[in-house]
Amino acid sequence: MSQMTITCPNCRNNFAAPVEQILDVGRDPSAKVRFLAGQVNRVRCPNCGYQMAVGTPLAYHDPDKQLLLVNIPMELNLKLDEQERIIGTMTRAITDSLPPEKRKGYLFNPRRTFTLQGMADTILEFDGLTKEMINERREKLKLVEDMLRTSEEELPKLATENDASLDETFFEMINAAIETAVMNGRRETAEQMLYLRQILLENSSYGKELLEVAARQEAAIERVTQDLNELGDKLTQAKLIDLAISYQDDDEALQAFVGLIRPALDYTFFEKLTERIEGSGRVSKQQALEGLRARLTELTEAVDNQQRAMVQQSAMLLQQIINSPDIEQAVQEALPLIDDLFINVLEATLQDASQRKDAQLALKLQQVYQIISQIMQQSAPPEVQFINELLQTENELETRLLLIERAKEIGPSLLDYMDNLIETLSARGAHDMVARISTLREQAEQVINDGE
Repeated sequence: MSQMTITCPNCRNNFAAPVEQILDVGRDPSAKVRFLAGQVNRVRCPNCGYQMAVGTPLAYHDPDKQLLLVNIPMELNLKLDEQERIIGTMTRAITDSLPPEKRKGYLFNPRRTFTLQGMADTILEFDGLTKEMINERREKLKLVEDMLRTSEEELPKLATENDASLDETFFEMINAAIETAVMNGRRETAEQMLYLRQILLENSSYGKELLEVAARQEAAIERVTQDLNELGDKLTQAKLIDLAISYQDDDEALQAFVGLIRPALDYTFFEKLTERIEGSGRVSKQQALEGLRARLTELTEAVDNQQRAMVQQSAMLLQQIINSPDIEQAVQEALPLIDDLFINVLEATLQDASQRKDAQLALKLQQVYQIISQIMQQSAPPEVQFINELLQTENELETRLLLIERAKEIGPSLLDYMDNLIETLSARGAHDMVARISTLREQAEQVINDGE
């Protein structure tokens, strides 16, 4: 992701916007869906809100299909030697990111496309799509555009009339468009797309199936969570294997099981499961357990791949924020995508920058962290805001005065939040902080009870 200065054709305002010039599906699986949905390198003018596509050299790489495509927009009017230089630079960047054993011959002979549509068609052809299927996809894109222009009252009717077209591919395109709109700060567009998706989920055959699957998955998660909680302190790898065996005929429960306890499914777990298989006796039982092991391996790999993709997306979002000319605005626009994983990536990147003594990068990362912390504190419940204020107060007398002044007003809910915080920090081993909050809780309880 790099920055490009763009002149808005509507208001002539100059502004910097993030653009992608290399889409590597091996590193970012979502890149393919985003590109095919027409959501790559679409930006919005911060002055007038006009949305436009940015013409820039683009490389698309899919290592699994040994496919490398490049497109140099004709409107850039670049000389042939300049085009070759740009293609060489992008190709080297992709090649250098791969381990030596994966640097195949196709990387040194990229296929050029004259238009982005031609690039999309080639990608789809490598997926085994015929011309008819490609045309069908274009029709789906047009249908999305038509629906966005349709009134709320007419949407259910339009969904019913086009029920056959509202399939998995269609919803993938919708999801990619939403994600890209959020990352580009087009919150209004994202909200419009989210509303459209909800209407289509409720009024299409495939959408209703998705809602039913989501309900079953939620029920499975609740069931597995309850089973794990009932084990409590008795949770051992042997017990986990017993649970996995009990779910072997319920794949949704098995998926929930892997998702909830992935870190526990390590080498030792599979080693003990293998021992269980070898000692199972009957051939039929042994085969069933081998099938379970294969499915668990498949699910753990899927979870790991999804986690890697999510980390990559968080890293890309962080890069986009720190490259923005207005970091605070970039954080505000990216808020819907900022979660615990993003914070973990931010902290790891900040630590790495500090170790490498990259002061300029570390300063930007610290600014991002401080802005997020301020936003979280401002949006937190009054109890959490008050606890943070107490923790930031170093003078014991001032802390006591704050408690006397405000703890009674907040009431017993303050004690509940403190209890939850103590439990969370205890699990993390933050003993010093636990001791401090426990002391504050005792003082707060005394103030609150004195008021009764």
